[in-house]
Amino acid sequence: MNPSLVPGRPKAAVVLATAAVLMAGGCSSSSPSSSGPSRPKGAAVVMPEVSSVPRLITAADRTLPIAPYLLSDEQSDELTAAQAKLTERCMARFGLRYTSPAPAPVFRPRTPTQFRYGVTDPEAAAVDGFAPAGGRTAPATAQPAALSAETTLVLTGTNDPHVKPGSAAAGRRVHKGRKIPVGGCVGEARARLRSEGPEAGGDAELPNDINIDSFESSRKHPLVRAVFAKWSQCMEGHGFSYPDPLAATSDSAWRTRTASAKERAAARADADCKMRNNVVGVWYAVDAALQRQAIEKNSVALAKIKKAIGARVELAAAVLAG
Repeated sequence: MNPSLVPGRPKAAVVLATAAVLMAGGCSSSSPSSSGPSRPKGAAVVMPEVSSVPRLITAADRTLPIAPYLLSDEQSDELTAAQAKLTERCMARFGLRYTSPAPAPVFRPRTPTQFRYGVTDPEAAAVDGFAPAGGRTAPATAQPAALSAETTLVLTGTNDPHVKPGSAAAGRRVHKGRKIPVGGCVGEARARLRSEGPEAGGDAELPNDINIDSFESSRKHPLVRAVFAKWSQCMEGHGFSYPDPLAATSDSAWRTRTASAKERAAARADADCKMRNNVVGVWYAVDAALQRQAIEKNSVALAKIKKAIGARVELAAAVLAG
């Protein structure tokens, strides 16, 4: 089955500071109310004032303001399971036996913010390096079974390589006297779950962009730049020269199947220097402030997206309840 037919992963954990080692998540919109941020791409960001900075060793148990506008892992799983069930029911109407492939296992942080600011536990970093346990190796995925032309036509609405499977341009043909839905059975399932957008069920583009932009912009904030300078000086004391935590994480020397002794030492020093200088507390405070600023500017569109998430999750629950 074409991977594009599987609902997108949530992007609440979209920007990992361990992006050089892990595959950073990030889904774009399926919501009809999606639109880009009010700030044009490439435009300068007005840096917010940050009045309060918490003392944090880790941000794992902290929630970012954009979280209610993004799918949680649980919500994404429910939507995936509901789409699979609806697709299989639709195929059965056409007299075809079809089982949706199980989602490929992927590394998931315990919370969206667990590794957003990189490694924070010196003891774990000393063992695993910059990639958390389970995050370094891509999971093996089984090759999907080949489908007959008949099954593919009903499933996706098309056998034409020039037409995107499951799209609005597919379907409307007849199979054994029954009209194939727009986008085939996959398209019908998506429509039932209001997941017909560009990424077929992932996060809406607007909150996804805010989640990414706030992380990127936070690195330029004076408070973050100042604490990065302290972190860098601390790292020098451990024998490592990096301007900021992302530079340490993305060192090409760490692109190995297992963590080397040098990587483990650098990761432990990174976590230790973050702890000593409250890097996570400052970074999180600025990140959250930038998100609150963007949410205020886009409150109407985000309210619609939040409502759409609630509706989609209710629909999925009803499907799974039978």
